[in-house]
Amino acid sequence: MKIQWLGHACFKITQDSFSIVTDPYNYKYTVGYPELKVSADMLLISHEHYGHNCREAVTLSGKSESECPFDISSFEVWHDHHGGIMRGKSKVYILEAGGMKIVHMGDIGTKLTDHEQGLIFGADAMMVTAGSCTGLPSQEVWRLTESVFPKVIIPMHYRHSTYTNRRLEHLDALLNYYESPELVHYYDTDTLELEPDTEPQIAVLKYMGGNKTKTPFPRITY
Repeated sequence: MKIQWLGHACFKITQDSFSIVTDPYNYKYTVGYPELKVSADMLLISHEHYGHNCREAVTLSGKSESECPFDISSFEVWHDHHGGIMRGKSKVYILEAGGMKIVHMGDIGTKLTDHEQGLIFGADAMMVTAGSCTGLPSQEVWRLTESVFPKVIIPMHYRHSTYTNRRLEHLDALLNYYESPELVHYYDTDTLELEPDTEPQIAVLKYMGGNKTKTPFPRITY
């Protein structure tokens, strides 16, 4: 299975020549990222914020859902710790194929129930926000990963040299909570080849989407 990070919370996940794109961003509202253009066989969107719902950025192949090798399930969580009053809801997606389970956490902003933790427990890979003031802070993200034991943690939705939204935490804010620095693997590519025997790690994928693009009126996104 291939997991490619396209920036922000957007990934392209491929299994048996079938690809799924999650949470495509709108570059007009996402400070620093260039315009996103990607092809896929299926599209999943966690919630209707501009950093996650740019359907026009994805060209769909027209393949039937019957060709999809993934078993896909989801559940809703609050985007904030005020019961959704500020940010509404976001979906957590669970994709299973090839004997592996991967989880895209969307913009989670609250602690999970025991039942919800059970649904994602022991995932082979989890894509999770690194922390923000519009969702879970980095310390709570770390506690979440410590509770559900994903084999591979793939940080997403964080501030870095290209993406400069001040509402997001830097990657190190999350990584500093882990006591074993050797677990952190920095990749020189945006793609992880996930296998059943992939070793436990925090996989920091490299953003390779192009040069920084300035927008006339940068807007807040989350």
